[in-house]
Amino acid sequence: MADRIPTIAALRERLSIMDRVRPPKGRAALSLGLGALDAALPGGGLVRGGLHEFWPGPGDAAAHGFVAALLSGLPPGPILWCRHRDRSDPLGLADMPYGPGLAGVGLDASRLILARPAGVEDALWVLEEALRCPSLAAVVGDGVLPGSVAGRRLQLAAEEGGMMALLILPPVARPPPSTALTRWRVVSARGRPLHEAEGGWPRWQVSLLRARGGGSGSWEVAWDDAAFRLRLAQPLADGPVAAAE
Repeated sequence: MADRIPTIAALRERLSIMDRVRPPKGRAALSLGLGALDAALPGGGLVRGGLHEFWPGPGDAAAHGFVAALLSGLPPGPILWCRHRDRSDPLGLADMPYGPGLAGVGLDASRLILARPAGVEDALWVLEEALRCPSLAAVVGDGVLPGSVAGRRLQLAAEEGGMMALLILPPVARPPPSTALTRWRVVSARGRPLHEAEGGWPRWQVSLLRARGGGSGSWEVAWDDAAFRLRLAQPLADGPVAAAE
C-alpha cells in the first residue's frame, strides 16, 4: 500500500490541475461551420482564450488539413504557426506548412508567421509569449505535446491574452490527460465520395474526445471546394439533416 501513495498523490494533483480549468465565460467562439459539431461544444464553437488539441494518426496529415480549414474561418489577422526543428533537420526546412495545400482549404498562407525554434522548450516559450499578443488571430503549436505544468501555463497565457491556441499533437500512441478545453482525434477518411463531383475533396474522420462542459461525438467531414466550407459527409449519421448544415 505504501508503494501506491506517491502514485495516488500524483493522480490527485493531476486531477486537481484539470478541475481548475473551465471554459472561459463570455468569450467569443470560432464556429466550425457545422451545426452538429458546434452543438457538442459548450460555447457553440472553439472558445477563444483556451487550448484546443488535435491528435493525428501516424503519418497522417489530416489534423493539419482540418486545423487549416478551421483557421480559414477566422477574422483577418496574422496567425503564428510554431513547429520546433528536428535534430535531423537543423535548418528547419522540413515539415513546413505547404502553401498550395493551405490555399486548397481556404487559408491564405501569407497570413502565417512561421516560427522554427530549436527545441521543445523553446517552442513552449514561443507559444506562451505569442498567446499574450493581441495582434494575432490565433496561435498554432505543431508537433507540441506539453506536460501538465507547461499545458497549464499555456492555458493561463491563452486566458490572459484572450487567444485561441490550436495544438497539433505528435502522433503518439495515446496522449496523456491535459488542461486543454477540447481534444479531437482527426484521421483521414476513406470511402465513397458524396457524389462524383466530390471525389477529390479532403475527407476527415473527426472525433471530439473531450470538451469541458460539452459533449462528444464522431463525424465524417469533407471540405467543399465550391462553397469553401466544411460539410458533413454523412449528414444523417449523427443527427437530423437540420443539424448537418
